[in-house]
Amino acid sequence: MLIKARGVPIWIQCLEALLRLLPQNHRLVPEIHRNLKNRRKGYNGEKSSDYYASLLDQKEFLILHDLTLFHKKLHFQIDTLILTTRFFLIIEIKSLEGELFFNHMTCQLTVSRHETVTGTDNPLIQALNHCTQLRGWLETHKLKQMPIEHLAIISNSRSVIRCSNYETARHVGTDKSLPLKVMELSKRYKEELFTDKELKKIAKAFKKAHSPQPINIMGFYKLKREELLKYIACPNCGCRPMVRVRGLWHCEKCFAYSKDAHVEVITDHLLVKGNRITNKECRDLLGISSVKLANKLLTGMNLHKEGNTRNRSYSLKLPSHLK
Repeated sequence: MLIKARGVPIWIQCLEALLRLLPQNHRLVPEIHRNLKNRRKGYNGEKSSDYYASLLDQKEFLILHDLTLFHKKLHFQIDTLILTTRFFLIIEIKSLEGELFFNHMTCQLTVSRHETVTGTDNPLIQALNHCTQLRGWLETHKLKQMPIEHLAIISNSRSVIRCSNYETARHVGTDKSLPLKVMELSKRYKEELFTDKELKKIAKAFKKAHSPQPINIMGFYKLKREELLKYIACPNCGCRPMVRVRGLWHCEKCFAYSKDAHVEVITDHLLVKGNRITNKECRDLLGISSVKLANKLLTGMNLHKEGNTRNRSYSLKLPSHLK
């Protein structure tokens, strides 16, 4: 049973928004594009693995994707957590390409590609660390301890996987082999430690505890607010600014018009500059002078409101997978 779905990661949303707010010739645009490409690749690999996870028995396995928990002042993010009445399973998903070698002696993962060998983060070690953190989280929340297994899934079908011993190989697989790997691990555990009702209760507790780590993308790239573009870009020709005429946004260059072009600009502002905007900031962002109009536009976006009329601010309502 799917308890928590995977949505578009907030990092991808922030990077896409940042690219829309930066001039095309900005020095950081190539680097941001590379980062975005890599994150999209990883996200696509995770979605592919999600499909194969969905093939598991929906009554026996409860599944939470992209779960972030907070323990001992640290966030830890689990790509996929599978719960059963007999054991829990943490899955770390990577979309690495090349010949991968998992060395159990050094705990290192090396990638051979184009006659070059490099080391990279070992998803098995990441998953094991998350096992330790999850045990601590369960203890802190006074929940029953469970056997916790781990699995590394390589979602890139072009990769070749080699392992230094059989025990390591048992915990590594491809996205297509995910159901088989889960069932192989499942055979090791016979004792029922939870009832179905208790398992659903703890699954809901995990979902409720999901707390994504805030992203300060401006700080990450050391950007200043003055470097970001203001006003609404025409969705047809890209020219700025569009102007407000009789309830519509008009482009003075190509004469295109839009009813809701402000929505993307305000959303991008909230994703990139921090999830908060005031009426004054909205007017400055859109190039308008009317307090009443700014209030109408913000209210129409169904944003979360905070504060009284004078000091009111607006923020995005996070979708369920990010809550």
